[in-house]
Amino acid sequence: MSLDFVEQLDFESKFFTLYKLSEGTYGAISKENSGMGSNAGFIDLGDISIIIDTTLNADAAKDLKMANLHYTRKNPEYIVITHYHMDHIIGNSIFDQPTQIITSDRTLNNIKNENPKRIEEYKKMDLTEMEEALKKERDEVKRQDIENDLKFIRSVKAENFKIREPNLTFKNECIIYGEERIARIMTFKKAHTDGDAIIFIPNDEVLFAGDLLFARSDPWLGSGDPEGWISVTDELMAIDYKVVVPGHGNLATKQDFSLQKEYIKEIISLVKNRINSGEDPTQIKREDFSYKFQAWKSPILEWNVNFLTELFKKS
Repeated sequence: MSLDFVEQLDFESKFFTLYKLSEGTYGAISKENSGMGSNAGFIDLGDISIIIDTTLNADAAKDLKMANLHYTRKNPEYIVITHYHMDHIIGNSIFDQPTQIITSDRTLNNIKNENPKRIEEYKKMDLTEMEEALKKERDEVKRQDIENDLKFIRSVKAENFKIREPNLTFKNECIIYGEERIARIMTFKKAHTDGDAIIFIPNDEVLFAGDLLFARSDPWLGSGDPEGWISVTDELMAIDYKVVVPGHGNLATKQDFSLQKEYIKEIISLVKNRINSGEDPTQIKREDFSYKFQAWKSPILEWNVNFLTELFKKS
């Protein structure tokens, strides 16, 4: 499907490229090595606006807030958080209390119970090794990666660091009715995480998928249920939309969900076959995949192989 109807907007941000997807929906696609961490977006329902995810970076969230005000002429009434991973929620803190934060009940539970463990790990980290690596690194892309990591970890280690938690939750589905369009917020069984939410704008056939879609890149499997993710993908592909804002990667279509489903099935099969044949599945490499996946570049491949190896050796 062609995305010729999508308009790239002339909004200046070092963190994201902004796209107008329809008359009332906008996708903010993270620029490479910007430190934004994930994609985001916002929706104009006519009388109110909604922001989707607030990213890993408070400064990126400030740009997102400015973009929302510029194009919708409204301060956001709501923020919708798609799941608990910190690259989607750090910017919550820059929004004042009148802006309500919505997520699924299971995601709020994960924010309260899982994220404090990770934050404590960051607070205990000794940054000396990373700082020395930055001094020695000459590759500008790698330097930027290290600088982004250092900036994030230092912000977490600061005494005043705090994540603003959602204050509204739903169990299965929540609908926000605006004067010009509605937003359907839905959750599914455990997939990328337990409690993933999507935002669907039926009037405009736009889907904000959160991390239920990593467009043409290895999806991180280790926080969820990979086999459950396959069946959730079937549910997502049954929805009628023209364009998808993924959690990571460029703007996408239904075909990208299909491709990701193939990847998940293939990596599960590769790991199980190696285990059953007595081989070491942690030695699986990119070239062991079908040709269509061999051009993908991400350290997540190794993480996924290690996670699935441990998971299936236990079962």
